[in-house]
Amino acid sequence: MTRRRFGARRAPIAVATAFAAAVALSGCSGDTDPGAKDDAGDDTLAECQSAAPTGGFEYVDTRGTEVSLDEVPTTVVAQNSIAASLWDAGYKVDGIYGELGDDPASAYQRGNVDLAELTTLGKTWGEFDVDAFAAMEPDLLLDFSFSGELWYVPSKLEKQINDLAPILGLNGQPKDIDEAIELFVDLAGKLGADTTCNEELLDAKEDYQEALAAVTANEKDLKVLVASGSETSLWVVNPDELPETGTLKSAGVDLISAEGASNGKVFTELSWEQAPGFADADVILMDIRNTDAVKEKMKGIDTWANLPAVKAGQVYEWYAGAPYSYQAYAEIFDELADQLEDAKPLG
Repeated sequence: MTRRRFGARRAPIAVATAFAAAVALSGCSGDTDPGAKDDAGDDTLAECQSAAPTGGFEYVDTRGTEVSLDEVPTTVVAQNSIAASLWDAGYKVDGIYGELGDDPASAYQRGNVDLAELTTLGKTWGEFDVDAFAAMEPDLLLDFSFSGELWYVPSKLEKQINDLAPILGLNGQPKDIDEAIELFVDLAGKLGADTTCNEELLDAKEDYQEALAAVTANEKDLKVLVASGSETSLWVVNPDELPETGTLKSAGVDLISAEGASNGKVFTELSWEQAPGFADADVILMDIRNTDAVKEKMKGIDTWANLPAVKAGQVYEWYAGAPYSYQAYAEIFDELADQLEDAKPLG
């Protein structure tokens, strides 16, 4: 297995230092106009200064709900993956809710977020402390939205929450990872983060592009199935319905879909008896969120255990619900590139 060393880093942007150096050099040069300016330095400085938001905050969410505030929000609460996506884009929310357990199946969903810096309002599906939310005097709450419905805000509490602060429902199914990440970089900028001159963000984008290129280089016409499981069903992902599968398709990965997969539906539910229909899969990416009970159950299901990819040990993890950030997907695609490099065609 080859672990990539991501490309050489650009030197950090140090506008003030560079500008000061330019001024000093101009002062030492006898043939330089003392009144001349370093146009490149001025342009970079102006670009960085203009990155800070001014005035109010306006945003139309994926449900068509418009939020218009006189000032940029200063106290923001977000679902865990959203908080992590913004964190990597340079903006730290104040409160968080969602999947916040320490088990590997949920810890990755909060990415690089440091929970010690935030107020936790709920640690799993259906939990939301409205009283603690009110005490924060929030300006804005961020959740994903699918088909016009909020994802992690409990429906029975939605009105109470919305009475305390406006809610933005962010698109949970962009066409691909690039669009998804750009959504959060744009939002981070609107909330006050420097996304123009954030060198860490720019480096992460390069890492992401490098890792995705490695996926393309290593895909080798392997047939790949993306799926999840329960004790009674095999749930096969429709590759046309998720941003990560959209990106993998564009990268050249041959993704398998279930027969009769419906437009607009992420999963096709099948019985475990139908698993042999995917015997042509060389690689299976299985939902890391599957419980230990489900994983144990799958070991005893012959139709699953006898799939060529399972027998060959070419079943890897699908990080469903990972943060939409360059940092997160650089790591995910880097890992996948290594897995594809090691995998062998089984047909």
